[in-house]
Amino acid sequence: MFELFGKKANTLLGIDISSTSVKLLELSRSGTRYKVESYAVEPLPANAVVEKNIAELEGVGQALSRVLVKAKTNVKIVAVAVAGSAVITKTIEMDAGLSDDDMENQLKLEADQYIPYPLEEVAIDFEVQGYSVRNPERVEVLLAACRKENVEVREAAL
Repeated sequence: MFELFGKKANTLLGIDISSTSVKLLELSRSGTRYKVESYAVEPLPANAVVEKNIAELEGVGQALSRVLVKAKTNVKIVAVAVAGSAVITKTIEMDAGLSDDDMENQLKLEADQYIPYPLEEVAIDFEVQGYSVRNPERVEVLLAACRKENVEVREAAL
């Protein structure tokens, strides 16, 4: 399972690419506390993002470069937002005794029940939300999926 702050990662960049700008937020973690280390916003060229899709990769890439310089960061671990309307979410219940790897494998087998696209076309992630209110032997798991192209175009811009 993907964890934004792994055991070795104490700093993370969050990047949001909207229709008008690129926003960056650098967070650090110390114990259970988080601190904003830097924040920057850089405008995008007109029509670089159309209907929440990156239309001009070069313009978005240049804005990303400028926002990184402005923030004066050298952090390499980045989380990039995908528009909420492009993401499918579903809360499901699973056996509380499963490891993260077992949950991931089971979700891959069952994901076609929840996602209306061919599984080879989607990126999937999940997060355990906590124990089920109805059955303490099960946990509620938030399943999130979006088309791979939405992730790949953001990776290309980085």
